[in-house]
Amino acid sequence: MGIDWVSLFFCYFSGILLSRDFIVMPGRKKKAHEARLRRKGFIPVRLKVKKKIAVPKATRMASISKMESLEEAQPGSLDEFPFLSDPKTMEYVEGSRTMFIMRGLPGCGKSSLAKQIADAYGNTVVCSADSFRYVNGVYVFDRNKLQESHEKCRELARLSADSSINVLIVDNTNIRVWEFKYYLEIARRRQYTVVLVEPRTPWKWDVHELGKKNSHDVPERKIREMAGRYEIAVPLYFGWFLNGDDSARVLTVGEQVLKQLGEVREFAEEFKCYSESGTGYLDLTKYFTREAFTGNKNSVHCTAMFTKYGKVPGSEAYTTSEMVVNSCGQVFRIEIVGFLITPRTFGARVRLTAYQKKLWGQDDYETVNHGTPVRGVRSRNISGESEGWDGGLPSSPSLSNRFAGLGIEEEIFDEGAADNLANSATEHESEDTERDYKFCPTWGFGRRAHITLGCAPGIPPVQTGLDLIEVISTEAMTSDLSGMESTHESAASDLESVTSELSLISDPGTFSIKKGEARCYGDGRWVVYLDKSIHVDAMFSGFY
Repeated sequence: MGIDWVSLFFCYFSGILLSRDFIVMPGRKKKAHEARLRRKGFIPVRLKVKKKIAVPKATRMASISKMESLEEAQPGSLDEFPFLSDPKTMEYVEGSRTMFIMRGLPGCGKSSLAKQIADAYGNTVVCSADSFRYVNGVYVFDRNKLQESHEKCRELARLSADSSINVLIVDNTNIRVWEFKYYLEIARRRQYTVVLVEPRTPWKWDVHELGKKNSHDVPERKIREMAGRYEIAVPLYFGWFLNGDDSARVLTVGEQVLKQLGEVREFAEEFKCYSESGTGYLDLTKYFTREAFTGNKNSVHCTAMFTKYGKVPGSEAYTTSEMVVNSCGQVFRIEIVGFLITPRTFGARVRLTAYQKKLWGQDDYETVNHGTPVRGVRSRNISGESEGWDGGLPSSPSLSNRFAGLGIEEEIFDEGAADNLANSATEHESEDTERDYKFCPTWGFGRRAHITLGCAPGIPPVQTGLDLIEVISTEAMTSDLSGMESTHESAASDLESVTSELSLISDPGTFSIKKGEARCYGDGRWVVYLDKSIHVDAMFSGFY
């Protein structure tokens, strides 16, 4: 690859000399990255490099506590951040790509927290515009060079991401969302999970105290102005995000399931019109694609709540709730219990744990709308007769529908409703997770949880959840769910409404495949029930 002479010329004459250690990585990877950044003019003359070694948690915490800047942090604050205290989360971050974007007013403790994160991990780069404002080791703020320092910060982040740095830390104030939009684009392109981090110091909104504590003499007047411009960052959606390796693993297993189903005569006969194979066997890998997906198409996730950048009612309250704030950046074990295949979508079914249900905000009872027509397939109405497609897309569910099973009213959600959601989820689930209905594994609250693996041409990913809702209702009609009525009021209501329709649906055919059993529920709806669940780690955060 040729030398970027423009950047080299610019950096050479800018005389960059950083006074902070900002690169932490092991061995050869460090040397290669250091050489590349030196060509770009970003490497300081003296650079301390910490090798990546296995350090016991107690030792690591003791080391952090000795940092000279730690007195700025709130006592005990390390335990409040799972990426600094939870071994499973820290192990995930070590082996994945994570971008921590710091947010907060000057003096609130952002840089101290950023250093703690960098100290906890290897292969880390801290990108801070302040680092490019030092002259001979002295911090000099020049308003005329404000844009220049941020351009260099963004360039450092881009080069580091292109070099596959595991942990990227963006240490700027990032008061407004547009200020860190460039870093979000890098994260999408390079498959980083983004975690927005705000220090939890008691003075984070105390302008007078911040004026005294900030290290760059930012006046109170300026801090007050910045506080007035602060924006709550509501993502497109919240969810559990798998890293690159686990995403590839789940997608591979999905392909294996499709191939095994292709060996079932009834399935092959029903789906042969969608196969792109000309060799005589069923191949749906090119039919179900990820072209309509937002962001990196090689990463998969399980959506917890669709917030649409704050346009969904209650999304801002959900975003700022204590449960969500404390869970962002934490890794959870996700259980995949089966797969769903329809002419529209292909997805993995997820069974949520009790704690995960506390973060669940999707509508489990949303009205199904199939959207764009798919060739050769017609839907069936409640009477069992065929009807055409209406061509519309799924409508956004109202908040009252989304939390219908929790007893949460729309008007009270802006005052602590997320906490009510968490408590109600625990009450309603009770026996749901204890019962193991083989052919109805995700009944009740959180039943819609899934990972979309692929969609037919012209079908949006949201359709997977709607298809799953329809399939679960059909499962209820053909499964023995005696005793389930008491576990969920909405579920009991559903059972009453479908009992009269049992005669309209014949017993589904059951077929054995290598990974479990498959059932056909008519209208091209197939479900694979795994003999053994698949468990993967996923980080809870937002997609911005």
